[in-house]
This record gives sequence, structure tokens and C-alpha cells, in this order.
Amino acid sequence: AEFTCALFRFIQLTCEGHNLEWQNYLRTQAGNTTTVNVVICTVDYLLRLQESIMDFYWHYSSKEIIDPAGKANFFKAIEVASQVFNTLTEVIQGPCTLNQQALAHSRLWDAVGGFLFLFSHMQDKLSKHSSQVDLLKELLNLQKDMITMMLSMLEGNVVNGTIGKQMVDTLVESASNVELILKYFDMFLKLADLIESPSFHEVDMKNEGWVTPKDFREKMEQSKNYTPEEMDFLLACCERNHEGKIDYRAFVEHFHEPSKEIGFNLAVLLTNLSEHMPNEPRLARFLETAGSVLNYFEPFLGRIEILGSSKRIERVYFEIKDSNIEQWEKPQIRESKRAFFYSIVTEGGDKEKLEAFVNFCEDAIFEMTHASGLMATDDGGGNVKRDTAYSSYMSEEEEERAARDPIRRTITAVKEGLKFGVHMLSPANIKHQIGVMQTKSIPELIVGFFKIIFYIFYYTGYAHFCVVRYIFGILLNLMRGPAPEQEEEPVVEEETFGRALPPLPLEEPPGTVQAFGLDINKEENGMYKVVVHESPANSSMEEGGESSPEDGAAASGELVEGEPHQEPISIVDLLGGEAAKKAAQERQEAQKAQEAAMASIEAEAKKSSSAPQETPAVHQIDFSQYTHRAVSFLARNFYNLKYVALVLAFSINFMLLFYKVTSFTEEADSSAEEELILGSGSGGGADITGSGFGGSGDGGSGDGEMEDEIPELVHVDEDFFYMEHVLRIAACLHSLVSLAMLIAYYHLKVPLAIFKREKEIARRLEFEGLFIAEQPEDDDFKSHWDKLVISAKSFPVNYWDKFVKKKVRQKYSETYDFDSISNLLGMEKSTFAAQESEETGIFKYIMNIDWRYQVWKAGVTFTDNAFLYSLWYFSFSVMGNFNNFFFAAHLLDVAVGFKTLRTILQSVTHNGKQLVLTVMLLTIIVYIYTVIAFNFFRKFYIQEEDEEVDKKCHDMLTCFVFHLYKGVRAGGGIGDEIGDPDGDDYEVYRIIFDITFFFFVIIILLAIIQGLIIDAFGELRDQLESVKDNMESNCFICGMGKDFFDIVPHGFDTHVQKEHNLANYMFFLMHLINKPDTEYTGQETYVWNMYQQRSWDFFPVGDCFRKQYEDELSGGGGGG
Repeated sequence: AEFTCALFRFIQLTCEGHNLEWQNYLRTQAGNTTTVNVVICTVDYLLRLQESIMDFYWHYSSKEIIDPAGKANFFKAIEVASQVFNTLTEVIQGPCTLNQQALAHSRLWDAVGGFLFLFSHMQDKLSKHSSQVDLLKELLNLQKDMITMMLSMLEGNVVNGTIGKQMVDTLVESASNVELILKYFDMFLKLADLIESPSFHEVDMKNEGWVTPKDFREKMEQSKNYTPEEMDFLLACCERNHEGKIDYRAFVEHFHEPSKEIGFNLAVLLTNLSEHMPNEPRLARFLETAGSVLNYFEPFLGRIEILGSSKRIERVYFEIKDSNIEQWEKPQIRESKRAFFYSIVTEGGDKEKLEAFVNFCEDAIFEMTHASGLMATDDGGGNVKRDTAYSSYMSEEEEERAARDPIRRTITAVKEGLKFGVHMLSPANIKHQIGVMQTKSIPELIVGFFKIIFYIFYYTGYAHFCVVRYIFGILLNLMRGPAPEQEEEPVVEEETFGRALPPLPLEEPPGTVQAFGLDINKEENGMYKVVVHESPANSSMEEGGESSPEDGAAASGELVEGEPHQEPISIVDLLGGEAAKKAAQERQEAQKAQEAAMASIEAEAKKSSSAPQETPAVHQIDFSQYTHRAVSFLARNFYNLKYVALVLAFSINFMLLFYKVTSFTEEADSSAEEELILGSGSGGGADITGSGFGGSGDGGSGDGEMEDEIPELVHVDEDFFYMEHVLRIAACLHSLVSLAMLIAYYHLKVPLAIFKREKEIARRLEFEGLFIAEQPEDDDFKSHWDKLVISAKSFPVNYWDKFVKKKVRQKYSETYDFDSISNLLGMEKSTFAAQESEETGIFKYIMNIDWRYQVWKAGVTFTDNAFLYSLWYFSFSVMGNFNNFFFAAHLLDVAVGFKTLRTILQSVTHNGKQLVLTVMLLTIIVYIYTVIAFNFFRKFYIQEEDEEVDKKCHDMLTCFVFHLYKGVRAGGGIGDEIGDPDGDDYEVYRIIFDITFFFFVIIILLAIIQGLIIDAFGELRDQLESVKDNMESNCFICGMGKDFFDIVPHGFDTHVQKEHNLANYMFFLMHLINKPDTEYTGQETYVWNMYQQRSWDFFPVGDCFRKQYEDELSGGGGGG
């Protein structure tokens, strides 16, 4: 089996990448005298393998379970069959139409029919025993591989093709088996909705994940989705624990996920057949039986149309993940989508439009991926509880330590109580409880109402009882007095190092002991013999066993007083001489070293085992996890925070309406000085004796002629004194919300701006050779700033193609200098990077930061208009805490937040450059008239008021400001603001001066400025309407009009929602990016290669599958 699998795996790998020439070579070896059709041989082998597996099945069909030996044989056979199906899939994908035809006319359909019989009957048999689950998984994997092979047979399929007809014939012949398979998947697919229903949570209030079989059956009956036979089958498939309960989450996980994966492929197969065989009545039975399965997968079944390599319109089917659909409906994606449509739908041709659409898809994919990672929350709360209840345990030492630590137990209890209270009051739980309440009948609601009243009184009384008991306990302890102290006897503990070891037997003393130059030998009768020691010349003190005098004396004393029961040394030691002594000494040293090593190992083990048990006084907090949760919360609620800030801004500005100004003198009440002084005049030095409003008064006493400004107080009326405190709190809250908005925007939207810039730089590097083949213009500050990040080591960070630098160097190194390109890109010139010196501490952290990238990123961030707006919003909110009137600026957020009002603001900036140039021209013309007036008409600018002479044009700056301020604002020009020229010598010239100023400035230039704004508003409004009309009348992808599709009722709506759905094309690109390229189908490989080359020819511009089918019918074409 291993060799067979390896052989077919080798054939499969040779076909990777859809090598069409090799695929055809496997069928017929052109040029050889003898050819072998490997494709047909593989089918023949598959058929014999299917017959062998069928024999195994019949052997075990009468037995309740399959024994281990049978399972081993099944595993081997299924492994080989799975590899054969994978090999056939690679042989025909591409598609290789000739291999498809060869398979279609072979006995492949007989093998498929046999496997369908096996799947339908073995699924029923294996599902009922937990010991057979592993074999069931392998069988389901084999079924998935076979359906994948059948889908590959339909690649490039045409309407009413021969392969589709043969596949329908096979399914009709195995109709009963297919219905059993569909019924099997339908049962398990419904389980996910069942366990998520509010009524099911009633039987698992603690969310532990375990229910009784009786409750499980009741909930299945209440759902009315299962027949009694199906309920019996599902309960037979459930595994029970020692309490007789069912782990329903594990059960659903074991069966629902494989059913979902295989059921999706089966739904794709049936959908493909139904759309390519529209007039096949035999498919109606399958579609009716599979209606529930098809409806389940309808939201997740993406389909698009492409112009294939054969220049025919082909339909592509793929899976859309539920999380991607959820992210597509997020507010930030809808905002990006709306901005894209308004910017591109009415501009450019088909190529530019499609390229912009692909760019938008890339940006949306990154934004969705980033948002899903940022907004991910911790799941599986019930699993944690279930694991805690059934899997975790405490050791005896931990239980003792927990019992001795009442403070920790109290803190834990309080923490759990707070968590439970927050959980009960959370919006999700309230919504869940409301859903549960809505499912109950009126009698149940009445009983529940009285239960609530009973528990309220019960727990209220219990709380009072606990309080009274606690108070009486304190009083009793005070009346009893302190407990008598008992004197404890001091316990003397010996100092021990490491673990106490068991006593070892005493060592046998050596046969000969040397002391003071004498050899002491013990005789057999117990007597000792002392002789003079003769030391050999080549022996050392260690080799001879010589010891120090103290040791020798001690040893001598011990031996003299030795115990008579000690055994004498062996004859081998006596005859061995010095070698035996040396060996004995080495054995003793080795034994001592081993004992010392074991003691140290045990001490280390004890130390390491005791270390985790020592709980630190302060628990270490993982701040990164809490930071991620906080940022995720802010990002999820970014748009809600905007509405909260807007409501706070309106509330603050409403309270500002109650402020008033009070003018006071030096004799004013001292209480007024405690008010908030927001505006005060700068006195001229005279005493203030008068009073005035508006911030200034005419000093009317004495001989003072200077205007004195009376100090004023801006405060709230005494009747609304509380508003000042409310306003201060609201201002602080607004600042906090504004800061949260800034943080949320930085983490939610700024990465998208960074991604766009990185993508733009990478594309210009790869396809235009930026800074290599061409240099940007001198005034292109954006490109020069981007040059900073090209040589950054961490570039790119957000863009998914991390090897773009290598591609650029490989592409341009043949034409340009390799070293200069490497220096520009910040890459190593050789493949072996230099070893960096290891640093530690803060210096290492600072050195590891890519400062070039961070500086570039900061520049990109601070040039993002939306980020600057959020920063401005926060800055004004902070300043509003010092002066509340700054909050008036936040009301402009209404115009930014609502698209209708935003259009009015955009009308001012839409033609911004023309508007600025026109204002500049207006200023120049006014300056020219200022020069003329300064030189010739100064006398007309002298104004007298209350015997004061005011000269408006006796210096150029004052004259110029007067013309800008008065002349431009006056309805009749500057002539309305200066003296009349009646009877003057320059009367004619004054008339010409006034009329020309009125004509050029008032009539022409101001009208041009107004016209630019009005035209911009009309243009934006027309653009919005044209976008709406264009999207409702033409398909964005193919550009075909609504009239063609509306021949069939709702044809255009069906076309843009099912066939050429914009979101599906984006999801397909996301599917290609996330899927390994070795698992691509032929159509996916074709589209991916075109995408890599930035070619959009796979879009069906001006054509669609329906139009192609109608053309074939009208032309008599059928397709084979």
C-alpha cells in the first residue's frame, strides 16, 4: 500500500501546476512504438480497489462493529483510494479536456456508483459507535476527495455537455444512495442552529456543554426539524459520560464540520449540474431532496463568471466564509465601498475601471482581515466552564494552601461575583433572556413572575440575616475577649540541605590502611598486622591511597575499635595487589561522585517543584492582552463613539445657551469674582465709574477721553447653578471619548493608509522601476518621501508580498548595477547576512527599532486627512475644558458625519485650486486699485466723525486692508464707502474708478467665485445621481444594459446579485490569496496568473454566460 500510494503521489506531483503537455503524455506517449494510457489504467485499478473495499464491507455488514484488524485493512484501502482520486484530480484539472473525455468514456462512473453505495451505508454504520469515529473520518475524507474529482470533471463544462449528462446518469442510478448521503448531511448541518437556539440554552443554564439525552431529544422535537427515526439515529451517535450526559459541543464539532465541508462540495456539484443542465428533468428529484442542504449553503456559495483560457465564459464556484460576509457589512467597509463607487463609476474606460476595482478589492481585503484580527474576542466561555467542571483538579498541597489563604478565597469570590453580575447585566445576556422569554407561554411567564418575586424576598431576607449574623458575631467576639495564649515549646529543627536520603550501608574499609608510613592489615582471625610501608617509585599519593595524618589516625582508631562482624577483604583483592587497590579506590570515588550528583539532582528537582507553588504576592498582569482587548473594544465601537461625541457636543452647546454676561465695577460683590472669567477688557488706566455692555464703555466722568473697558463675567444664572458642574463633567467625558476615537481610528484606519502606500510603492518598484529605471519629478514630494522607506529592513509590513524586494532586484539586476540596487533596497549583497553583536537591555530594544520605517510611517500618518481631523477634534475637545466655547467647533462634525451635508462642504473644496487662484486674482486686482487710490484719490478716503479725522488711505497697508474689507463686501463696490466726487476736479476719473472696480471685482470675480462653488455642488449632486443611475441600469463587471436581462422578470437583479456580484469577485480574490497555490483548480490558477501579471482579461467585459448560452442556442451550438 505504501509503494502504491508513493507511486500515485509521484504521478500527482508531476501534474502540479496543471502541466497540460505532461497530462496529455500520461494518456498517450507520442513518438513511442508502445503507448500506455496511464489514465485508463488508473481507473481500472480504482475499480478493482472499490470492489475490494466492497468485499470488506459485506464481510462486516452483519457485525455490529469492525474489529481492529478490519479497521487496519480499511485504513490501507481508503488511503490508497484517496490518493488515486487526488491523482485523477490533478490529471484532469486545468482543464485537460482530452483526459476528461477519456475518463468520461471509461469505467469511472461504475467506480463512483460503487463508492456512493459504500458511503451511504458505512456512514450509517460507523456513526453509531464512538470506537469507529476514526474510520468514519477517513471515509468522509475519501468522500471529499471523490467529490473534488467529480467537480474537476466539470471544469470548463458547457451547457448540456456530455460529461454533465453522464454524471447525471450516474447519480440517477445511485439515487437512493445519494438521498441517504444528503439526508445524513442534512441532519448534522441542522445541529449547529439547534444548539445555538435560545430554547436549547435553557437545559444548559450554566453553559457547561453537557445535557441529558432526554433534554436533547426534547429540544430536537421542539425544533420540528427531525423525524423520530432521525432523532434515534442522532442519539445513537452520541457518546455519554459516566453520568449519562452528552457533550453536545464535542458531538457537533465531530460531525458538523466534516458534514459542512463535504456538504458544501456536494452543493457545488449539484448547483453546477443544475446550471449547466437546465433542461434535465431527472435533476429535479435531487434538487428537491437536497433543497435543505442547498438553502443552508446558499449564503456561503460564491459564484462568478470569467473569460477562460479557451475564450469562453465559465462559471467558477468557491466558498465564502461567514466571517468575511460579516466583515463586508461593517461600517468602515461600507464607507470605503461608497467612496470607491463615487470616485470611479463615472470615470475612465473599462480597463481603468477594472484596475481601480481590483485595487479597491485589495484594500477591502486588507481592511477586513485587519479588522477581523483587531475585533477578535475570546470565545468559548462555556468550554472553559466545562473544562473547569470536568477536567481540572487541584492537588492536595494546592487545596491545603487554598484553605489556609482566606484572603485569596475572598478576593476570588468577589471577583467571580462581579464577573457573574456583569455577565447577567450584559446586553448579550439581556437579549438572550428576552429571546427565551418570548419563547415561553403565558402560564410559564406567570409562574416565572411569581418566582422572581419569591426570590427577591428570599435573597433580601437572606442578606439581612447575613448582616445581622455578622454584627452579632463581632459583638460576641468583643464580649468574649481575647483568647488565652498558649506557650509553644520551641522546636529544634536540624538544618537540612536538599531531600533527606535513606541511610546507606557503611562502606567496607579497605584491606590495607596506610598511616604514618605503616601498612595495617587485618588477618582472618580478627588480629591486625602492622608492617613498614614500601612505596613504589612510580606511584603517587593518590594511587597508593595515602592519606593525611589526621585521616590516618582516625582510620586507625576506627579499625582498631572495628566491629568483629565485618567481612574480610576478598582473595581477589589480596592477590590483585596495587591494581586491585586502585580499582577499589576508583569504585569508591565513582560511588561518592554518583551519590553527590544524585543529591544535587534531587535538590534541584525539589527546588524546581517547589518554585511554581510559591505564589507571588502580586500577580503578574499581562498588559498586552488587556491593551489588545481595549483597542479591540474601541475599534468595534468607533462609529458608536462618533455618535456619542456628537450627542455630547450638542448637549454642551445647549447648556452654553444658559450663559450670560454680567458687567461689574470694583465695588461689585466679591462673590462674582468666584465666577468663571472668560473675557476681560484691558483698561486704559482710568478709574471705571461708568458701566456698559458689549465689553466697552465710553468714559463719561472727569476729563478722561480714553475708552475704558469694563471687566465682564460670563456665567450661568443662579437658577441653573448645577449646569456648570454638569458642563464640566460633560467636557471631561467628551475629551475621553475624543481620545478614544483618535486611538480607535489610529488602529482601525491608519493601517489601511499604510497598506495603500506600501502597495503603491511596491507596484511602482516592480512594474515601473521607480528610482531604478526612472526618477520622480523634483516637485513630487510624495515619491521622494517614499524613497526613505524603500531601504528600510522591515518594508513592507502590511503589504502581503514580502518578497517584492527580491523580485525587483532579480528583474532589474541584469540591466542595472546589482550593488546599487541592493543599496537602494536596503538588502544584503550576499545571501549570508553578517552576524550582529548581541546586545541586551534597553540598548538592544532601541537598536532593533527600524527608525527609517517608523519615521516614514509617522509622515504618512500625519498627512492622512481623516487622522488630522480626529487629532483636531481631540485638540479642540481638550481646549474646551479650559474654555467651553471651543465645543462650538465640534458641531461641524454634523456636516462631516452625514453624506448629504458633506456634499455641501465638498462643493467648496471640489474646485479648490481654481477657487484659490480666483481669490488670488481678486486680491491682485484689489491691490492695483489700492495703488491707484493711494496715488490719486487719497482725499476721498478721509472720514470725519465726532470731530475726529480718520485717514483710511494715507499708508498703503491701511488702504489695502480697507479696500479688501470694505470694497469687496460693499454691494456697489468701493464707491459706496468713500466720499462722493461731486464737483471735484477728479470727478470723471473717480466715476471710471468706481464703475470699473464694481464691474471687475463685484460683478465678475465674486460671481466667478460663487459660480465655482455652485457648479461644484451641482456637479457633485449630478455625480451622485449618475452613480445611482449607472449602478441601476448597467452591470459594473460586464457593462451590459438592463434591457437585455429584463426580458426575463427580475433578470437584471438576478444577474447583478448572483452572476456578476461585485462582492463575490472580491471574495474570490480573497479566496485565492488565502488558499495555497498547490491546491488551485485550473480556473483558479488561470485567474491567479493573470492577476500576478496585472492583466484583467479574465473579466467578462461585454459578455456573460447567459448571453453565450443564448447565442449557442440561436446558432444551433450545443457543446460537447
